[in-house]
Formats: sequence, C-alpha cells, structure tokens
Amino acid sequence: MSMTVREFPSIGEFAKSLDDSIAEYRKMLGDLLRKLEELRIKSEQEKKLKSILTKLGVTEATPPNVLELRSLRIVVNPSPHQELSAMEALVEALNNKISTLAAIRKDLEALSGLDVGLRILVVYIDDVPRTVMLKFS
Repeated sequence: MSMTVREFPSIGEFAKSLDDSIAEYRKMLGDLLRKLEELRIKSEQEKKLKSILTKLGVTEATPPNVLELRSLRIVVNPSPHQELSAMEALVEALNNKISTLAAIRKDLEALSGLDVGLRILVVYIDDVPRTVMLKFS
C-alpha cells in the first residue's frame, strides 16, 4: 500500500492531476487488454490441445505449480489459463481504479468555484485520493 500527501494551489490543478492519472491508467488498460487477448488465444489453444489428447486417451499428470505464502500466491511455470486469470484480475482492478478516479473527478466539479484563497491537501492511498482537505489561506 502506498500513501502520499500532495498539495495543490487550486481545485483546477487537482482536477488536472486527476485527468492526467486517468489518461495514464487508460493507456495502461489498453496495453493490458491487448496482452489479455493474446493470453486468451493461448489459453484456447491449450484447451483444444488438452481436449484432443484426452480423446486419444492421454491422461494429464500435472504437478502442482502453485505455492501459497500467507497472502502471496506464487505460480511456477504458469499455464496460459493461470496467466489469463491473473491478468483478468489485474484488468478488473485497474478498471475499478479508473472508475473511482473518474467519479472523484466528476464530484470535484461541484467545488470548482471555490478556488479563491484555497490550498488543497490530498491524501492518496494506492494512488487514489481518499481525503481532500481545503485550507483557507
């Protein structure tokens, strides 16, 4: 978990910062979606191959390749399906972050008229604003 406090001279600057973050995350999401599509293709190919081998009477003997360490999951030589699952979780989390930032940006528009004599302190947790403190100069 990362935590930071940033100061902005105006609501407009804070809004611009949010817009920049949203644009950056959307670019990342686009890249991840391309990778996700490649992994889906590989996963489907693996599934077809396993289906053919099963029809030929070949039994699948796969050693466990997942290790659990408290809250960390380690996958050794992941299958395309395991990579796909991990990437889907990442895409979902990133999409949720973009939605949260966009909602905050929309709510911020109501405060856009308060720019006179304000300092804005913003507490970020995991790159998402959690607390906005408005200080009159």
